[in-house]
Amino acid sequence: MSYCVHCGVELDASANKCALCGTPVIDPNTVLPQPQQSAPFAEMPFVPKSMHRQFIAYVISIVMLIPNLVCSLANAIFYADGFWSFYINATSFLIWVVFVLPFFTKKLRPYLMWAFDTVAVSFYIFFFFVMRYETKAGWYYKTALPIVLVLAVQVLAYMIWVRRKKRHWVLKTAVIDFMAGLSALIIGSILQINHNYTKAFYVGTIAFISCVVLLAFLIYCYSSKHMRAWLSKKFYV
Repeated sequence: MSYCVHCGVELDASANKCALCGTPVIDPNTVLPQPQQSAPFAEMPFVPKSMHRQFIAYVISIVMLIPNLVCSLANAIFYADGFWSFYINATSFLIWVVFVLPFFTKKLRPYLMWAFDTVAVSFYIFFFFVMRYETKAGWYYKTALPIVLVLAVQVLAYMIWVRRKKRHWVLKTAVIDFMAGLSALIIGSILQINHNYTKAFYVGTIAFISCVVLLAFLIYCYSSKHMRAWLSKKFYV
């Protein structure tokens, strides 16, 4: 039994409006359609995240380019006897390739960035030690370049291994630890063979043994569920 909200007349169950005053009958349980509201600031255009990243990269590139141009002009005008500005340019180029260039890509491409970084580091070392000291070309090709390539191959292998499937952080740490120890041993061996640096070989061997000991502990942590849970709880990872 219901009554009109305006005049209080008893209403029929099927009535749509009051027979006396004509007031519409509204069922409070009926869900009325809500009018669509326009989104706030609808006049503002949508800017993709990639555009924000590219804008930041352009700004950083301009900020880095200006002092390099100033140094190059100062070197050409006031200090024409030497080319000290080339070292600033080479250093800035290396920093730009490693840290700024990835911002220009819409999608991060690790393998392409790895190739650019390897070439940039190799060129940087070549410029500093071969262009500056012509007698050190043999040192570059026999020592510096092999060390860079060894590190680059290890980084590439780690990237491929990680990207194939999800790895536990303890296992990742163990692999990085082993790679660090192996790199120290290889670098010490290269210095020992090419330059007879016995101390470098001993230091590399000690670093490798230390990393192997740490690797054994990490393998134990990875194989023990209780240890993994304790580490995850302790270090929030």
